[in-house]
Amino acid sequence: MNAPEQKQCKENNVSAAKKIRSAAMLFFAAVIWGSAFVAQDRAGDKLADSVFTITFSRFLLGGVVLIPFWLIYRKKSGGARSARDIRYSIRNGFFCGLALFAPCVLQQLGISAGSSSAKAGFITVLYVVLVPVCGLFMKKKLSPLTWIAVAIAPVGLYFLCMPPGSFRVETCDLYLIACAFGYTVQILFIDRFAPRCDALLMTVSQFFTVALFSFILAVIFESGTIPGLGTIAKEIVYLGVMSCGVGYTFQVLGQKNTDPTVASLLMSLESVFALISGAVILGQTPTPRELCGCLLMFAAVILAQIPTPGSKKKPKKN
Repeated sequence: MNAPEQKQCKENNVSAAKKIRSAAMLFFAAVIWGSAFVAQDRAGDKLADSVFTITFSRFLLGGVVLIPFWLIYRKKSGGARSARDIRYSIRNGFFCGLALFAPCVLQQLGISAGSSSAKAGFITVLYVVLVPVCGLFMKKKLSPLTWIAVAIAPVGLYFLCMPPGSFRVETCDLYLIACAFGYTVQILFIDRFAPRCDALLMTVSQFFTVALFSFILAVIFESGTIPGLGTIAKEIVYLGVMSCGVGYTFQVLGQKNTDPTVASLLMSLESVFALISGAVILGQTPTPRELCGCLLMFAAVILAQIPTPGSKKKPKKN
C-alpha cells in the first residue's frame, strides 16, 4: 500500500471511529433524558406543589454546569468570538428560554399531577411528529411516511391517556400534550437561531432564562417551599448536572458527526428509557393498554424520521 492509500485508510478509520463515538453520545443522552423523568417524579412527590421551585433549581444548576463546557469549547475552537456575536447568542438564548420555560413547567405539572414517568416520556416525545407538521406553515413538504406517523400518533395517545370505554382525558395528560406542543415551538426556535449562534453559549443563556422566570414565580407562589430544596438535592443534581448539562453537551457533540435522521431517532429513545426507568426504579408497571399506546407512539416517531426516496431535492436544470 502506497503513502496516499495509507493516509486515506487512516482517515476512513478515524471517520468511522468518530461516527461510532457520536452515536454512543446520542444514545447515552437518550438514557440520561429518559431516566430524568424518574428524578422529576420523585422530586414532585417529595416537594409537592413546587413546580416552579424544581424547574428553577434544575436549570440554574444546568446553566452553571454548562459554562465550563462552553469555555473549553471556545478555547479549542481557536478564536474568540466578537462581542456582537456573544450578545447575539445570549439574546437568542433568551428567546429560546422563553419558549422552553412553558413546556418544562407543563411537564413537571403533568408528572406532579399523577402521570407516570413512562407516560410522560411517550407523550412528550410527540414533538418529533409535531415539528414536521408545523413545518407545513413554513412551506415544508411532508413525506407520505410522516403523514402515516401523524395518523398513528393520536391512536397511541388514546391508548395512553384514556381509560377503557372512556373518552375522558385526565388533567395530567392535558399538561403533557400542551408540553409537547411547547417543545415543538422551542425546537423550531432552536432550528432558526442555532446555526447562526454559538450553540453552547445560547444554551447557557436559555437555561438561565428558564431559571430566572421560574425563580420569580417560585417566590410569588411557592416561597414556602424554597427552603425545602434540600430534601430533593439528589434529584436536582441529577436533573441539573446530568439531564441539562451532560445530556445537552452529548447532543451537541454527537450531532457533529451523525446524520440528522439517525440522531433524531437515537434521541427519541428517551421515551423508551423513561418507560424502562419507571418500571425498574419506581415499580410503575404499565398496563397492556398503555404498552400498546407506547408501541404506537414509538412507531410514529420512527416513521416520522425515515426519509423517503423523493424527499431529497432534485438538482435544478440549467
